[in-house]
Amino acid sequence: MEPASSELLEDRRLRATRGLDRKHRSALGQFFTPASVAHFMASLLEFPEREAVHLLDPGAGIGSLTAAVAHKALPPAVSRLTATCYEVEPAFQADLQATLDGLHHVTSTIQPQDFIEHTIRLLCSGEKPNYTHAILNPPYKKITTDSLPRFLVRKLGLETSNLYTCFIACSIVSCRPGAQVVCIIPRSFMNGLYFKPFRLWLLERVALTHLHVFDSRDQAFSDDHVLQENVILRMVIGGQQGPVAVSTSYDQTLADIRKRLCDFSLLVTPGDGDAFIHVPSLDSCVSGGLQGQTLREIGLDVCTGPVVDFRLREHLSMQPKSGTVPLLYASHFSNHHFEWPKEGRKPNAIVRNAETERWLLPRGCYVILRRLSSKEEKRRIVAYLLDENALPDDKVGFENHLNVIHKDRQGLPADVARGLVNYLNSQAVDDYFRTFSGHTQVNATDLRRLRYPSIAELEQAGRATLA
Repeated sequence: MEPASSELLEDRRLRATRGLDRKHRSALGQFFTPASVAHFMASLLEFPEREAVHLLDPGAGIGSLTAAVAHKALPPAVSRLTATCYEVEPAFQADLQATLDGLHHVTSTIQPQDFIEHTIRLLCSGEKPNYTHAILNPPYKKITTDSLPRFLVRKLGLETSNLYTCFIACSIVSCRPGAQVVCIIPRSFMNGLYFKPFRLWLLERVALTHLHVFDSRDQAFSDDHVLQENVILRMVIGGQQGPVAVSTSYDQTLADIRKRLCDFSLLVTPGDGDAFIHVPSLDSCVSGGLQGQTLREIGLDVCTGPVVDFRLREHLSMQPKSGTVPLLYASHFSNHHFEWPKEGRKPNAIVRNAETERWLLPRGCYVILRRLSSKEEKRRIVAYLLDENALPDDKVGFENHLNVIHKDRQGLPADVARGLVNYLNSQAVDDYFRTFSGHTQVNATDLRRLRYPSIAELEQAGRATLA
């Protein structure tokens, strides 16, 4: 008999979604998988002919992912399909049971308990479930250093900062060698220092075989108004790493999928100790990295703005006055234009005194980049030139939402700064940055990873802008 229809599951999903207020769903950190996404994820799984399938679905919600797998793994092609579905939220369990009851060729078990805690307890007792397949849409939620999930996954040799990485780790250790894992997760793990331990842990244990990216950040879970760029991964436990299928679609309908096979070296640069995971361009799977040296190799560096305004609130001034120096926010840099002082909600100045002095930089020629951007903006990196003569005082404060490129915490030579602005605003830099940065921030760490022309080349380019 055919499994429950997609239309029935979608009605169930939407009803369950409306049944919980958004604040409660956000606290849970879990958002139901749309039917189109669930079926695409299931389509990435392969089933050896006439072999038994033991499926893991942690954080099962109402069972959409298990149902999608059941639609594909039909007898007699699959000799037997058993599914273990974890769901700790009581409000979802009745719908989950109804979904599983409609899967007549599936032997299913609901585990109404915490997946992470139960997995670690099983492993510590010497048991291992040995799943052949896992499919998951894990909860997305930051966890503190003293939280129980973080404590538990340390037993796996992993230090991590988000619940979704805990779920993936526990899924991997619950599977047998050669098992397939498909998951939809935030792209945030693919770069940055916070997720470096997880990337290294993951890539030691799996072969990445498919990476799918949604072009629009707000479409994968649009019903839940989730502004989060998500990716879908397919991995093989203990597999030998080979080429990776990279695909993209605009939204959850997956009506416009583009795909091509890329060498793994285009995703993770050989020798990269940080193991950043890039998304190669589908237009060209040849190496598209930037040439040159790092900022530090050419004698420069970048820092986030030292002034954290809420900690120095009593020293801020809406307008410059005697005893203050300029304080610059992201709002002072917009549309390729610098304006100070500027009318608005942000202060324009900070009192210079013994308490604020350490957070100020000397007046000089700096290259400024806003830390917050979005994937939908025309440019992810937008650099501004702060001319040495643009401000009246010999000190300046930069608020924490700015990145400041400097030389030994002082200004740059004017020609170098102009050349650097031109380079950072180039299409080549923007294209490359998008291959590894999927979140809304342009971090100092990201800027340090980029490659830059030499100082002499930057000077030459800077002089050319004045010609």
